[in-house]
Amino acid sequence: MKRVVRSPKRKPRKRQVSPRGVKALPSIALVLLCLALPYKDAFYFNNGTGGEGWEIGKPAVRVWTANQPRPLPELQTFALELINRDRQLNGLPPLVEDPLLAQAAQAHAEDMMQRNYYDHVTPEGKTPTDRLAAVGGQGGVGENIMWRSGGIGYGSPLNFGLVEHFQTGWMYSDGHRANLLSPQYTRVGYGIAKHPVNGAIYAVQNFQ
Repeated sequence: MKRVVRSPKRKPRKRQVSPRGVKALPSIALVLLCLALPYKDAFYFNNGTGGEGWEIGKPAVRVWTANQPRPLPELQTFALELINRDRQLNGLPPLVEDPLLAQAAQAHAEDMMQRNYYDHVTPEGKTPTDRLAAVGGQGGVGENIMWRSGGIGYGSPLNFGLVEHFQTGWMYSDGHRANLLSPQYTRVGYGIAKHPVNGAIYAVQNFQ
C-alpha cells in the first residue's frame, strides 16, 4: 500500500507594493494629465452665459457629433447656424449667407494657411474689402479671423467642434463680438482651412 504524502498548505502571501512604485504614482498621474489636456476641447463644450449686456447660446454640438470630419459646405452651414443663434438671442435679425463673402473668406483662410501668416491684411497689403472686390463683390467688409496651432490634440479633420469653439472665442472678444452682433450687417461668409502638415487651422468670418 502506497503512502500518500500531503504537502503542507501554504498561506496566501500578500503582494507588497514597492515604496518606489507608490512614490511614482503622482508623477505618472501628472504625465497622463498633461497628455490629456490638449484633447479637452474635443470633448468638452461650455459656452458660459455671456457678459454684461450680451448673451451667448448653449452649444449646438454634441460630443458624439463634434469630432466627425465634415466637408466645407456643412461647416459653413453650421457656422451660420451658430452666428444666428447668438444674434437672435441678443434680439437681432439673422444673417444670410453671401456666396461672394464666403468665397473671399475661404480664399483668405487658405492664403494664410499656405503662406503661414495671420492678419487681416495680406503681405501685399490687400484688405478684406480688396479681397471681396477681387472675387467680384463691392462695398466695405467687416472681418473676424481665428488661428489655432496644430500639434498634439488637434490632428483631427475639420469638424463641428472646432466651429463651435471658434464662435465661442469670437463672442468673448469685444471687437469680434461687435461684428457678430452689429445691427448694420445683413450678410455673412465663412471660410476655414487646415494646414496638411502642421495642423494649424485658420477661420474667417466676413460681414456686410
